[in-house]
Amino acid sequence: MQAKSKKLIFIAVLLAGCIITSLISTNDKEKTLPVSSLPQSAQGAVTSKAAQTKTVRVQVSGAVLEPGIYDVPASCRVEEAIAAAGGMTENADSERVNLVRKVRDGMQIRVPVKKAARTSRTQRKNAQATAGYSASSTKKVGSTRAGTEKNNSAVQRVRINSASAGELQQLPGIGPALAQRIVETRKGGRFTSADDLLRVPGIGKAKLAKLRDYVEVD
Repeated sequence: MQAKSKKLIFIAVLLAGCIITSLISTNDKEKTLPVSSLPQSAQGAVTSKAAQTKTVRVQVSGAVLEPGIYDVPASCRVEEAIAAAGGMTENADSERVNLVRKVRDGMQIRVPVKKAARTSRTQRKNAQATAGYSASSTKKVGSTRAGTEKNNSAVQRVRINSASAGELQQLPGIGPALAQRIVETRKGGRFTSADDLLRVPGIGKAKLAKLRDYVEVD
């Protein structure tokens, strides 16, 4: 009787162990169940979640409010990347951008401006360049006129024996220092002819040739 009782207890323990082992094995299978064994709808949910957690880095430039480099979900499209950069400006040419294209890491998204805006900007630059050229030309003409008037006034003969240092500076090639030398030289003896200017330090034959038509001995 005791032997039979022990045998029943042993069988009960063995069955309990098998049940526990079966439950643990089933639990492990549920935990490690691969995505491929899930229903199709569940597979899509898992894949979508994984794609959302992964990001890529893109550069958005051109006609957007905040150009720069952005980290966006790997599953997003060009339209969403542009939205991350503040959206397009008023002069953006959205027709030349593929908004539904998927982004990829290292991608540069450049939004061009409308042709009319580009033309207007080019015309504005050309107008500025033309205005600058006109101003420069006017300045040159004014300088030329001033130089011509100065030369015309310099044609008047200067009396080298009585002219002041300031008047002597009206002669071509005569500056303040050379005019003062002429004054100092004539103190040692008046000039009797234009050739006497060779006595002045700094006046040679070449400079004298330029002065002959502008000086007068008084």
